[in-house]
Amino acid sequence: MKYSEVSDFKLSEICFGCEALGGSSDCGVSSVSGIEQAIHRALESGINFFDTADVYGLGLSESRLPAILGAKRHTTVIATKVGVAWKEEGNARAVTWKESSPKYIRFAVENSLKRLRLDVIPILYSHWPDPKTPIEQTFETFRQLKEDGKIAMIGCSNYELLDLEKIINIAPLSLLQIPLNVFINKVNSDLITFCIKNNVKIVTYNTLANGLLTGKFSVTKNLDSLDRRNRLPLFQGQQYLDALRLIEELRLLAERDDLTLPQYAIRWNLAQPCVVSAIVGIKSISQLEENIAIGF
Repeated sequence: MKYSEVSDFKLSEICFGCEALGGSSDCGVSSVSGIEQAIHRALESGINFFDTADVYGLGLSESRLPAILGAKRHTTVIATKVGVAWKEEGNARAVTWKESSPKYIRFAVENSLKRLRLDVIPILYSHWPDPKTPIEQTFETFRQLKEDGKIAMIGCSNYELLDLEKIINIAPLSLLQIPLNVFINKVNSDLITFCIKNNVKIVTYNTLANGLLTGKFSVTKNLDSLDRRNRLPLFQGQQYLDALRLIEELRLLAERDDLTLPQYAIRWNLAQPCVVSAIVGIKSISQLEENIAIGF
């Protein structure tokens, strides 16, 4: 396993995505025990970087991860995200909304610290921009939390370049999390210029395009009715058929390099400028074993 140095941390190039630990069928069927086994194998393989968010499973992912890691939660790098509030509605889907006011951020961070059973969150991302709250207020709060010793490193997820240019003047921004895969194509050159100039590193998510780049999908999708992929444009109509054709082309490129399709997709992400780690949602040991054998 290779590592990248970011601030005082060494991050494994594969980041273990923990959204499925929240237990929702929204991201496909999974077994918590299967994920637990994969996490233990990930640690053995050298993966030290785990990504979650307070909203994943409405706190469940944050609670389950340290229970699985045990004392190793202190020696791994856990990244979480705040900035999405929720309200449970009985048996219906919870209502969520973007909320990054200073009061809410502090409230969310205290809850994340309790669930993660940590004194300091190694990496805290602002999950999404909140149109109701000025960016200055959100990231001044992040800066204060870092000065207070509640978080070690500041990141943001899903922010535009114009936002980043404001943030960098407010708080010491270290990481940017963005969706990236061969369907989205390469990172915007202006964003790369910004990251190089300001020493901001990129962590990618949606690396396998919501599982499409596993190569296991066909014209007949057979997805669970609650699976969010039923609502994504990439899985609809002609766009989906075009994606399947591209996948067959990519499969040939992968075979040329003696890689599986997922391995090729992960390696493609890691080869992009400023990218230090690729988040991969892993639900089983078999998925883990395939994803870590990427030929670096």
